[in-house]
Amino acid sequence: KTQLRLVVSRIKILRNKREIQVKHLRRDVAQLLQNKQDGNARTRVEHAIREQNMVDAYSLIEGYCEFLASRIQSISGKKECPPELKEAIASLIYAGPRCADLPELLEIRSIFSAKYGKQFIATIVELRVGCGVGKKIVEKLSTQPLTAAMKLNFMAEVAKEHNVNW
Repeated sequence: KTQLRLVVSRIKILRNKREIQVKHLRRDVAQLLQNKQDGNARTRVEHAIREQNMVDAYSLIEGYCEFLASRIQSISGKKECPPELKEAIASLIYAGPRCADLPELLEIRSIFSAKYGKQFIATIVELRVGCGVGKKIVEKLSTQPLTAAMKLNFMAEVAKEHNVNW
């Protein structure tokens, strides 16, 4: 429970920093589009999208932590992961190695590994069918290259937001 609360506290600080960074990046992209520097804008857009995805991932992780903290009694004394908590637990385990700035997630992962076993963790890490990891968290923490369509959509959104004729 303590680790869950620590994650929530740290997320509040980190999310604020990243949200400010996303705002600056969006403003930079708008400026570049205004100056007809689309190539440079595309480079900035990739960084902005990744930062926004991390902000979104933080929100999901925070929700999972708060949900688990409120239902910690359901976990204690049980050898099996309760089905109603599986998505939250699996998603936090999955996020651990992908969120270096939240070291508490690795501690949470160790706790659940000791409780539910290495096989439970392996199923999640390998994203096997039925592992329980939320689709959104996988999407937001993905390291797959961004598609041109994603970048263009983001650029169009920023242009509209900042009243840039693009």
